[in-house]
Amino acid sequence: MALLSLEKSIIATLVYYDVLNRPLTGWEVFKYLVRLRSIQEIRSNPYLEGQTFTEGLTLSRDPRNQTSNLDFVLEILEKSELVEQKNGFYFLKGRSKIVKQRIERQKIADQKWKKARRAIRFLQALPYIRLVAVSGSLAMNNTKEESDIDLLIITKAGRIWTCRALATLYFHLIGQRRHGNLTKNRFCLNHYITDSSLEIPWPSLYNAQTYAHLVPLWQKKGLYHKFQKANKWIGQYLVNYSINQKGYLTRLESNQFLGLIRKFREWILDNWFGDLLEFFLKKVQEKKIKKEPLTFKSGGRVSFDDQQLEFHPDSPEKNILERYNQKMKELGLAELGNEKDSGLI
Repeated sequence: MALLSLEKSIIATLVYYDVLNRPLTGWEVFKYLVRLRSIQEIRSNPYLEGQTFTEGLTLSRDPRNQTSNLDFVLEILEKSELVEQKNGFYFLKGRSKIVKQRIERQKIADQKWKKARRAIRFLQALPYIRLVAVSGSLAMNNTKEESDIDLLIITKAGRIWTCRALATLYFHLIGQRRHGNLTKNRFCLNHYITDSSLEIPWPSLYNAQTYAHLVPLWQKKGLYHKFQKANKWIGQYLVNYSINQKGYLTRLESNQFLGLIRKFREWILDNWFGDLLEFFLKKVQEKKIKKEPLTFKSGGRVSFDDQQLEFHPDSPEKNILERYNQKMKELGLAELGNEKDSGLI
């Protein structure tokens, strides 16, 4: 059975999430639709216009509208011989067991979201913090009982080391910082960037899917939109990625009192003493990072400078993309199973 470009894109999306053991709703398939080279080629290839799809489905005469039309994606999901559906979720044929797992993990995620909101609310009082977002498995509502809670934090430029030290201290004092073997429901502070360097410089399908799921719980007004604009490269991997996503149900409203505390603390530190403190904290943290064996572990990435602090020494990216590529080959789509990682060690 010959597959045309849009069905290949849909199958690729289901394959990626199959690796994560996660079935998708029709809307999620549309929203996180993997962009393939053939999706771009179809726009300039008149031969594909009007071609017959599986079981008599005909492509739109205007290929440019295909990937932006939810109804068209849903129609393909219903007709594809490689896709099954159960309880409103779509998945690869023969993989119905992951539907139950998704429901179970959603229940676990609901509890973790409550914990995350309670703890993150008070981060508004920390000086130089500008945005706090949940990433990783919780952002996808695909978390296990023993999983931690990954955070991406955006700080004021020139104060990233100070902000990291204070955030670490805060979670340590409330007994919620991940360290050692303490991971369950703990907060993993594994990524910081500054408000003057919002672009994530590590493009890949894995990172595109990861950052497309990012959930900003609290932010300085308008900053998340700037983050999205700075990372438009995500659209190179996801057809329907939008830089205008709004309406997160888990969003925290800014607290005026906590905001005043943050501004007062920044006023105290916006001087030579704050500069000296930033320099001192940078030297202390850099020394510790360089001594940590995981910093140079193969298969991951630890990056640390004045613009970005990323700590993913055990990144699952390489494994996920290798399994994705292998599954694509098994489905006869070997030409599309060549995704590379983002430049891990």
